[in-house]
Amino acid sequence: MKESLLEFIVCPLCKSRFSLTEISMNHGEIVSASLVCRKKHTFEVTNGVPRLVIQDRLAEAQKQTQDSYSTQWHRAPEFGYQVGTKEFRINQFLERFGWRNLEHAAEFLSTKEFVLDAGTGLGWHANLCATYTKGEVFGVDISRSIDVAYKHIGHLPNIHLIQADLTRLPFKKGFFEYIISDGVLHHTPSTQKTFKYLVTLLKPLGDIAIYVYKKKSPIREFCDDYIRRFTTELSDEECYKFSEAITKFGKSLSDANVEITVPEDMPYLELKSGRYNLQRFLYWYVFKCFWNDDFDYNTNVIVNFDWYHPKYAWRQTPEEVSAWFREAGLDIVNFNVDESGISILGKKCVD
Repeated sequence: MKESLLEFIVCPLCKSRFSLTEISMNHGEIVSASLVCRKKHTFEVTNGVPRLVIQDRLAEAQKQTQDSYSTQWHRAPEFGYQVGTKEFRINQFLERFGWRNLEHAAEFLSTKEFVLDAGTGLGWHANLCATYTKGEVFGVDISRSIDVAYKHIGHLPNIHLIQADLTRLPFKKGFFEYIISDGVLHHTPSTQKTFKYLVTLLKPLGDIAIYVYKKKSPIREFCDDYIRRFTTELSDEECYKFSEAITKFGKSLSDANVEITVPEDMPYLELKSGRYNLQRFLYWYVFKCFWNDDFDYNTNVIVNFDWYHPKYAWRQTPEEVSAWFREAGLDIVNFNVDESGISILGKKCVD
């Protein structure tokens, strides 16, 4: 933790300022300390990261999701940083939020003074933002993945990493000029409520970019709900083994390289006529069996684990999400819907 972080954060319980006690430093970073607010709420800094999650305020499903992601990113600590997944993440980011190329995104980011990566995971988005902005970037995650992110990017001069709950953040309203939450809000107790809360942290004319799961075809939705009833109750290790089995099945289908034909549109099943690769057909319309040849085996397993284990994995319709933006007083700048999800970049109107 950098000492300058005290200028920006407040107590997540009462919004008063913090002071530091019992400080231990290493190479200019605070590696351990106590954060005490004016109302005497106390939190700890350990291993360089402020721990601001209020555990006794979390629902059981929220704790399970927190533990699930702690396990997930410790099993795949290089996702988004090594060859293959790095290029995948960059292309995904550009496509989802309407950037022509990295230079276009960099031009946008260069104007932002305060940036929030809400649900930073391993810190990939925070790292990207910190590369192109001269301002301060705050990466927040509820899980212990924040420790892996700290190893990757904690040394960067304009990065601040915090373990905190996205529904109770240590910032005052109207603080950020840009908030990104890519693939995270649907893992909170309420996608809509968490989104509305994040908007309160945005300055007028600030920008917010989110990606959330889209509701799939009826058969896929049925299978998702049915299978997840069991897998979310498994231990981390049991669900990892299940995810290995379904990954091997996805690879087998991919290796077979079979195409099938849907002769006619079937609107009640939300199926359009055409030619489909069998693996992709089952993946999009029946159940998730992810496989990507550009990823190593463990990363493919983790992508499936990411879907099957967390208790929270809400899905929305494009109409619902676009309505949230309008109701929150946001102009939609870019709107993208693909088979997996809904991505929107919006700008907050002046009050």
